[in-house]
Amino acid sequence: MDFDNTDYEYLPECTDGCGAITEWLRSKKAAHDVAHAHDADRGHHSVVRERMRA
Repeated sequence: MDFDNTDYEYLPECTDGCGAITEWLRSKKAAHDVAHAHDADRGHHSVVRERMRA
């Protein structure tokens, strides 16, 4: 898996009622890939939330 060297983690989240698709991820690319796959599979719209790691 491709990990970004940042102080952030990313949460792919469906805005059409499914909520969080996975747990917080350390890779921005992986989070966007999960969100895109969910959108294509379900026909929903997803966003990727970002936060500083503790």
